[in-house]
Amino acid sequence: MPLRLFDAILAGRSGITFTADDWEDAWAYVAKPGNRLALEIPELLDGVRALREAHPGWTTDELPIVLSAGERRSYTANDIFRDPGWRKRDPAGALRISEEDAARLGLASGDRARITTVRGSAEAVVEVSDAMQLGHASLPNGYGLRATAADGTPITAGVAPNDLTSSHWRDPFAGTPWHKHVPARIEPLPSASR
Repeated sequence: MPLRLFDAILAGRSGITFTADDWEDAWAYVAKPGNRLALEIPELLDGVRALREAHPGWTTDELPIVLSAGERRSYTANDIFRDPGWRKRDPAGALRISEEDAARLGLASGDRARITTVRGSAEAVVEVSDAMQLGHASLPNGYGLRATAADGTPITAGVAPNDLTSSHWRDPFAGTPWHKHVPARIEPLPSASR
């Protein structure tokens, strides 16, 4: 019996209907008196209460930057990242860093830098941005995928954020890695201007 839905999906040419409900039936699924929704989830409330306590953070002297791995940017929509040639802006998926961090590291827009996290390391083109706060950097989502150039050669543009994020640091409820808070180190590559 548990495989009936799976078998129906495989047998259907363009999908299946597995349930049909009308809007007026929706409240029948609410099991509370007075059609009230149960929003109080003790585990979540404990997590919210813990936010009052000062959080030590995960950055260290070795990994002092907070990397947002997977920032949504213009030209990182689903269809566009399938072919890097469709991107009119940011074709390399630049590593955005603050002006202060760039000055401290001796980096300028267009230079290349190495990003290192506990999960791995990657190289990226740098974009110095006044939109970034001191101690924060970001990489766009949707990059690091393999594609084929017009001449048939394989290409990979930018950094795959998952190569830098660890499943050890994740949301305790959903299990999703904290892509927006990844401790990192950024170092100029030898070819970077100083």
